Amino acid sequence: MSLLSAAGADDDRRPLGRAFASVGAVLVGAFVLRELLEGRLEPWIAGIALAGTALWLGSILLPTRFDRARIVLYFAVIVLGSFVACATQVVGFIPALVAVASLIRRPQRPLGVSLVAGGVALAALGAGALVAPQPVQLLSSIAALVIAGLLSYSRRQYRQSERQEKLLLAERLAVERERAENAALAERSRIARDIHDVLAHSLGGLVLQLDAVEALLESGRGDEAARRVSAARGLAADGLEEARRAVDALRDPEAAADPAVAIEQLIATHRALGARAELQVSGEPGPLEAAAAGALRRAAQEVLSNARRYAPGVPTELVLDWTPTAVAFRATTALAAGAPRTSAGGGRGLTGLQERMTALGGTATAGVRGRSFVVEARIPRPQQKKETVPA
Repeated sequence: MSLLSAAGADDDRRPLGRAFASVGAVLVGAFVLRELLEGRLEPWIAGIALAGTALWLGSILLPTRFDRARIVLYFAVIVLGSFVACATQVVGFIPALVAVASLIRRPQRPLGVSLVAGGVALAALGAGALVAPQPVQLLSSIAALVIAGLLSYSRRQYRQSERQEKLLLAERLAVERERAENAALAERSRIARDIHDVLAHSLGGLVLQLDAVEALLESGRGDEAARRVSAARGLAADGLEEARRAVDALRDPEAAADPAVAIEQLIATHRALGARAELQVSGEPGPLEAAAAGALRRAAQEVLSNARRYAPGVPTELVLDWTPTAVAFRATTALAAGAPRTSAGGGRGLTGLQERMTALGGTATAGVRGRSFVVEARIPRPQQKKETVPA
């Protein structure tokens, strides 16, 4: 049984409650039989009392899935037990009290059913008082019915509150689980972008260099091929170092280099591969979060990698502009003759760039403007708290 179903189950459906109810049914039946044998009860009154007690015991033993049949048994117990309440000195009324209480205290049952059950009990009590007019017993039965109803309603409210708390807890756990899954997906996306940036930059350059080496060897230009092999070796070493930096950044996100220095290193590798690029820095550099510095370096890396692939020999101009509130990055590469006027290289690399900038609260755009392919990105800078000088 789940937590929620256990909270809504009747007390006499639980093992201990069922045991107490069964013992109670046996004691009521024993009392009625004793009163019958000693001649203090009419046989037909005793028969009604025993029938009500037997139906009460049947409702206890009835499986939980037959709740509707159980409610019918409850109403039968209420009618029979209430009718003999005065004649049996209220003892025969005990099964009816338990049935009314069971109908009230379970939140899953409509409260209107409980009100009807209370009305039926009062009507049967009145009918029984006509047969055995005992005002004291009648008043005692009515008082017992009211007290049982109030206590059961209080129990119903407690169970309903408990059930709502469990539902809220379940919803909270579901939200936390979804949040953890989203965080894991975001982390996997970030790692995938970093892997792409490292591999696309180093392996893409290696492919270009090896293609050039193959062409040079076929044309018999061994010296130039050797230089290309040396450049490819340097690119592989840079790629290995870049992979190590990426792993270090994953282990220690706070350790990040100055983005301008990191971009200059990328430009040096770019030039060693025979390409051209220049970096201009304007404004006043300042502290930048590790993730933001890494994002700017990745942006420059993606731009230079695409420039070698789609616009070989065409210079690329990079600008890093520091403002009091943000850092703006812009890269401009002239379109090579015959190049398609679309987002060159606008695959996963540029998509990852946009995702990275958006995650940091910035923006990124890439596209053709005039006769150039332009990549722009903007990341907000952390605001410095102004120090107050005591008077």
